[in-house]
Amino acid sequence: MDWKYSTSGNYLLLILCMILWGITWPLTDYLVTIAPPLTIGFFRFFFASLLFIPLLLSKYRDKIRSYTFTDFLWFIMLGLTGIFGYGIFFLFGLTYTTAAQGAIIAGANPAFISLFAHFIHQERLPRKWMYAGFVFSFLGVIFVIGIQSLINFQLNHLFGNILIFFAMICWSTYSNIGKQVMKKHSPVETTGMAVIFGMFFFFVAALSEKFWILKSAYNNSFFWLSVIFLGSVITFFTFLIFFYSVNRIGATTSSIFINLVPIFGTWFSYIFLKEEIYWTFLIGLLLIIIGIILINFPVKQTKLNERSSE
Repeated sequence: MDWKYSTSGNYLLLILCMILWGITWPLTDYLVTIAPPLTIGFFRFFFASLLFIPLLLSKYRDKIRSYTFTDFLWFIMLGLTGIFGYGIFFLFGLTYTTAAQGAIIAGANPAFISLFAHFIHQERLPRKWMYAGFVFSFLGVIFVIGIQSLINFQLNHLFGNILIFFAMICWSTYSNIGKQVMKKHSPVETTGMAVIFGMFFFFVAALSEKFWILKSAYNNSFFWLSVIFLGSVITFFTFLIFFYSVNRIGATTSSIFINLVPIFGTWFSYIFLKEEIYWTFLIGLLLIIIGIILINFPVKQTKLNERSSE
């Protein structure tokens, strides 16, 4: 059997995707010491747009011509929440807190996406006990944001963690808006258009940083390699990998692998940035993972049918 059509092949692709997403945290944490946050965001999504634009034009040229004003409003909302809104809180948050703390907090994203879907789309979990997952995930975030701040108080870390928390809220909002948009548009269209509009918002915001005269950053080859890597590999190629796997093995199974992101993010932060990992971080990470597993715990369809017929 060809590995690319096998379950194990898709699992390997997803693990690679999560490793790359985990690398994003220490890499961006270091980047904000080289260049201003808005400038980093602009160039990241600029290079991603250079790949998305030809892909969209080659696959969806005729459909793009028929986009309505409402379609563009949805894409603008996606760009504002998931690209620009998330990006601002993510980048500014990492100027104050550590990559390890940020990665663990963001690990609760799947739980908050499910929580938002509960209220926005009226989605219900199959079993009542699965709602305990929200409690576990929230407690995990509290351990990282609050408990460690009380034990070893650092105001800048607390402020940065709060910003990362708001980034998570923006991403959860983006994910639920995207779910609505993808009823009409493909995942490639939805993400590509969001990235393009998000890049435009970052461009306007980065004007305040006078990004065109930042010689200290532009003369740094690491800066260019990093933003090209973030734009082309992290934003573009890992998206294609993830949705390829979603199409092959399903969204539920694929989303479980997102639990690996805070693990890899924390690990890479320790290895590359020598960040200290406190016991409270590990407890918080464990609680978040338990919460997400509970929320996404597989329930056999036959049992659900039996229950509904009772």
